[in-house]
Amino acid sequence: MAQETYFHHSLKINDYLCTGCSSCIRACPTAALRIRDGKVILSDNKCVDCGECMRTCPSRAIYVKQDDFQLMDNFKYRVALVPVTFIAQFESRYKTKAIYSCLRELGFTHIYEVEHGTKFLARLYRQYMADHPEIRTFISPYCPAVIRLIQVRFPSLVDNIIPLKSPLDVAARVILRQLMAEGVSRGSIGIFYVTPCAAKIASVKSPVSGQDTCIAGVINMDFLYNKVKLLLKNAGKDAVAVNHSLTGKDILWPVTGGESALFSESSFAVDGLANVIEFLENLEDENIDVPGLVEMRICDQSCMGGPLTVNNRFVARNRLEKRAQLVDRVLRIRKEDPTLDNPEFTDDLAKQLVIPAIKPRSMLKLSDDFSTAFRMAEEMKRLEKALPGINCAACGAPTCAAFAEDVVRGEADIDGCVFADIRNNPPDALRKVWGERLDNQNTTTK
Repeated sequence: MAQETYFHHSLKINDYLCTGCSSCIRACPTAALRIRDGKVILSDNKCVDCGECMRTCPSRAIYVKQDDFQLMDNFKYRVALVPVTFIAQFESRYKTKAIYSCLRELGFTHIYEVEHGTKFLARLYRQYMADHPEIRTFISPYCPAVIRLIQVRFPSLVDNIIPLKSPLDVAARVILRQLMAEGVSRGSIGIFYVTPCAAKIASVKSPVSGQDTCIAGVINMDFLYNKVKLLLKNAGKDAVAVNHSLTGKDILWPVTGGESALFSESSFAVDGLANVIEFLENLEDENIDVPGLVEMRICDQSCMGGPLTVNNRFVARNRLEKRAQLVDRVLRIRKEDPTLDNPEFTDDLAKQLVIPAIKPRSMLKLSDDFSTAFRMAEEMKRLEKALPGINCAACGAPTCAAFAEDVVRGEADIDGCVFADIRNNPPDALRKVWGERLDNQNTTTK
């Protein structure tokens, strides 16, 4: 059955390197991967670009595709939109201004940090929360993998997501405004975002809002790190500092607890895939009472643990914390970016940051026709009950439940279960392992 493709995906699979070991299909939180002909394939409508498959692949067959670095050549003014996470990848002996000097040497004409405007965005959070007293739990829209996970696996919670864009969108619009105010034409400006993860690439290419972004291209953080590291030995002596206005709180926004710290009222910080799923399951089942803002990040230690980072996530976090302390100690009072002091611009910006209602995109949708979907769901339950339930993945699906769905959708045959042919006379070795579970299976499709 043909399905509409919902999402753009930057995660790719190298068939040559893939061994079909099944490590990735077991790790995927939405059962988006299957093994076919000895290689892994991806289901577009289930993948949320969390990068967990990439982390677990022992063959490094899964990678993140970025835009061509030479795309910069198409623009006279080339802006590197850099998250503070990027600076945290380098050893402390390398000064921020030296790193930025290397970025200029690589061809960027301007450098602007993503975390500008987090204070402005937090104000919009508070306003939305105040305007919607009927909602008790508000989920931050910062992590795009979390948003997609909710759309796909927890669709009943989409109304809890604050419908606003991210600091990335704020920063892109602010630097664009600044350059155009200086007389630079829009067509000559290319804004390039340095990303720590696949989900943020996907959010630029296929934003949940369905609206175009200001980003001309996306560059993988590990790729740019290697380029800068080669230049750093000779950089630093003549480096010119970039006059930015980040506060300590801005710097800590991408760290676990950094976003929720801006809310003195009730707030929660959850990071790591397993923790996020557990939290959402409890929230969906109403097993927990969660008043206020929930900051949720798919990666352990948030963006510090992104799949495209290179430094140890705990070391990276420590460096950002020290940078935040230094900034606040050196200059206790920091003015917000001048562009964000312009009421006319900020009023318009606030409108641009609002996104349409986020729609659920349940991976469990079987058919547009209710009666057909109901019949298929019942058949799935019957098949799952008949299958051995050992989730061996030998069928190419991560679980027996996923395999039952594949059979019902017509994407697999019941004979793909290795136990189907031996259920009447299982070998003694298997019986010693699985016992009576093998005796009473009836996996006939009729």
